Amino acid sequence: MLLQAGIPGGIELLVFNVIVAALVVYFTYNDARTRGANAVLWAGVMGLASLFLNIVGFLLVFAVYYVIVVRD
Repeated sequence: MLLQAGIPGGIELLVFNVIVAALVVYFTYNDARTRGANAVLWAGVMGLASLFLNIVGFLLVFAVYYVIVVRD
């Protein structure tokens, strides 16, 4: 669907965001486990926050791209 919408780098950006979120989950889980906190809760919250913030950043960049390139 992203490729059909003509979004540049759509599927690659999605894969990159998932990889970044997985890394955030991994390192957060390990850190919370060593500190004695609820590791699963911390990892889940940080993973979801990472995905959400990546999507917000993508939408912001796409809006700028649309205003500069597409609207002309």
